[in-house]
Amino acid sequence: MKQTASRMLTALLAVTGLSLGLGPTAAHAAIKPAPALIKVMPLGDSITYGAGSTTGAGYRAPLWDLTTRQSPYTIDMVGSNSAGSMADPDNEGHSGFRIAQIRDGIDQWLTAADPDVVLLHLGINDLKWDKADPVQAATRLSELVDRIQTDKPGATVIVQGLLTATPGLEQQTADFNRTIGALEADRQREGRHVRYAAPADVTPAELPDQLHPNDDGYRKMAQVFHDALDRTVADGWAPRPAVPRAGTEAGDSGRVRWADFDGDGKPDYWVINDDGSVNVWLNRGGDQAGSNGWQALGKVATGVTTDRSRVRIADFDGDGKADYWVINPDGSVNVWLNRGGDQAGSNGWLPLGRVATGLTTNQDQVRIADFDGDGKADYWLINPDGSINVWLNRGGDVAGPNGWQALGKVATGVTTDRSRIRLADFDGDGKADYNVINPDGSVSTWLNRGGDGHGGWQPLGRTATGVTTDQTSVQLVDFTADTHADYLQTGTDGHVTAYANNGGDPSGPNGWTYLGQITNGHA
Repeated sequence: MKQTASRMLTALLAVTGLSLGLGPTAAHAAIKPAPALIKVMPLGDSITYGAGSTTGAGYRAPLWDLTTRQSPYTIDMVGSNSAGSMADPDNEGHSGFRIAQIRDGIDQWLTAADPDVVLLHLGINDLKWDKADPVQAATRLSELVDRIQTDKPGATVIVQGLLTATPGLEQQTADFNRTIGALEADRQREGRHVRYAAPADVTPAELPDQLHPNDDGYRKMAQVFHDALDRTVADGWAPRPAVPRAGTEAGDSGRVRWADFDGDGKPDYWVINDDGSVNVWLNRGGDQAGSNGWQALGKVATGVTTDRSRVRIADFDGDGKADYWVINPDGSVNVWLNRGGDQAGSNGWLPLGRVATGLTTNQDQVRIADFDGDGKADYWLINPDGSINVWLNRGGDVAGPNGWQALGKVATGVTTDRSRIRLADFDGDGKADYNVINPDGSVSTWLNRGGDGHGGWQPLGRTATGVTTDQTSVQLVDFTADTHADYLQTGTDGHVTAYANNGGDPSGPNGWTYLGQITNGHA
């Protein structure tokens, strides 16, 4: 009866052209793209760490505020440290470090954080404590810049000069800055993405301990970095490379899953059969495309378990094709990489073996989704109280002891009913957002800005009124392949209807486009 009512509502909306949150519009409107996401690594010594500031975050807190209020992009601060009272306290500031010590750690830090832009302020400890020759110190810093760009050829390095008001070091800092400015100008003329920024005009009064700025001084440093960062983005020096979009599972533990099997960027229709085998239909536009809208591949895997609740389908290695995961009874996780499936022969699945020891024997607590937008599926643990912990995928156990990066608790959560949670990219920035199907059928969304302690969550409120109170029939999947999760409802007879995401309810009456039936079901 509920399904009949839903169909009647759909038909009524289709005829009248009305929109009730999820309803038809004349055409699938182009959704406003998400702001560009720039991964920024603040790199340096105690000044980068934030010593002497009331927030403990130094220039990083006012820089975050400036970009949030004024810039047409969003930043994700990255680094192995987390310090200071601010939305995203990640950084690579190391108190007391000299240039050589930063050089010793930079390879590991860059690999872990994968920044697009490095904000570098470093060298005062070499001058003050080691009495280093400023020209030689500047040369070492420039060699550090070379090393950064060897490790990360696409990264931009912004070097802010040393504060020339540092008592007793006025001449040394001036010589250092003149040398590093010339060296970086040479690199920029070579076409390298290096930018020297003259130091902030911090006064001696704004260096109360004669080394670290106070809040006023840090605000000046933030403005210098912000201006340079804006120019960097405007010059096209900080594009985030496009990554595949198969890193987030869809379908939970049910019979039907949605994931990109062939790497063409469109989610395909997977069925996990009772005997554990898997069949796939490739998405060629769905029923709207006619008889060729789905391409049946047949059985692509014999499967390794008959308990489909233990199976996850998501991209482990970032090649754009969904892989086969199994959560074992002891909580460990095994992965088989998708190399074309059974149709490709004996090499169709590459067994990696155990990729995670796991953290729970209750497979219902585990979700697999791309948290940080790198194209690889990460490990999410939904705790009994609704909070969520995340481990970033850095190659898994097969990559060694650093194969998973623990972020800790990234969300307090808003529901203890896991069946209502959908992890899907609503705004198209590549990161899975937190969506909840409410008891009245509506959908609420929190955009992933890095999670608790790393940028937070942006609440959008109600993003869809919904068309059913049966949360088990709803999946959020990017069917249209425009990078934004669409609303899919599976009927009791197996047919699936879709509503294309044009920004959802916050975008007004045209926020969803009714696409109609996209498949009569293959399960």
